[in-house]
Amino acid sequence: MKILHTFDGSLLKYVNSKEALKEKGVKQEIIDSKSLKLDSNENFFVNAEDLNVLLRDVVQDLDLRLYNPEGVGELNGALGRYVGVSPECITVSSGSEQLIDLVVNLFLEKGDNIISIVPSFFAYEKRVSLKQALFFGVLLNRDLSINKEKILKKATPRTRLIFICSPNNPTANQFEWSEIEALADQTSAMVVVDEAYAEFADYSVASLAVKKSNVIVLRTFSKGFGLAGMRFGYAVANPDLALPLSNIIPYTISTFAAKFVVRLLGSIGIIEKSIDMAKAERERLIESLRSTRGVKKVLDSDANFVTFEPYKNADRVYQKLLERGIIVKNLGDLPIIGHCLRATVGLPHMNDQFLNALRLVLHDR
Repeated sequence: MKILHTFDGSLLKYVNSKEALKEKGVKQEIIDSKSLKLDSNENFFVNAEDLNVLLRDVVQDLDLRLYNPEGVGELNGALGRYVGVSPECITVSSGSEQLIDLVVNLFLEKGDNIISIVPSFFAYEKRVSLKQALFFGVLLNRDLSINKEKILKKATPRTRLIFICSPNNPTANQFEWSEIEALADQTSAMVVVDEAYAEFADYSVASLAVKKSNVIVLRTFSKGFGLAGMRFGYAVANPDLALPLSNIIPYTISTFAAKFVVRLLGSIGIIEKSIDMAKAERERLIESLRSTRGVKKVLDSDANFVTFEPYKNADRVYQKLLERGIIVKNLGDLPIIGHCLRATVGLPHMNDQFLNALRLVLHDR
């Protein structure tokens, strides 16, 4: 499989043609499947064989010819226990991006607007444009905290949604509940907290969010649980919000996915061990990058990626890493943080390979 991608402005663009490569000024090196892929924030610390053992057990117990409406109740119960909320607060889906679509479609009409912190996950702006609604970005403060005053000043009666990614992609920092609660209390908008990376952080606001009538928390199994290929996500909200969401998308996951997630939550030690290892390796990667000559800035991280800025032209560093078979994310020149690259926290040998290649690139004259 041949892959090559870049990041252009606020929207991710996958580039696979010679014409597009030429337009973007990207050299036409082809990266094959043997390359070290550190651009998608997958969790390499979850043991694949552990997942395969669970998978085989689940498959043996299934009769896929049958509907299993009771399975959603069992799943919601397991997720509720994991998050610390009642099952009625859970809405499941085939990934958190589907939930973003659901929320946008449910709350937005033409002419409405949303507010998002900037820089942040590109998908919010993309989804809003499809609804012919308006997107307003509010810059983070220089210390990467939320500028609540500017968000509240920007909000109007037509502001239906406020997206807060926490931990934020790409700045990797987590926001306090008090900041999110202030937005919920002082606006009529629905505050959507995207906690895709919460397992790698110190806490989740999900159990607090259910006490509010205008806060929805989005979670996924793609990152912390290492199930990027399964596409499973869920929302946590007050039951008065969760029930309508569930009614809109009553059958979005398969019987297999429901059973597998329940079984995995019953073996949560597998995931907790992988998270502990990822956090330890994350700190080592941050320290190594900060001690690398040629690296200008390294952001702290509450996620499973590290964002850094080289002194050299970031496009050139990205390209030279590609030539050495190392794929990171080229974030482009973003407000507040500058032109940064983002690297997934890989296994120790993967990070060593990345760091060695980066040092060669940075010291290459």
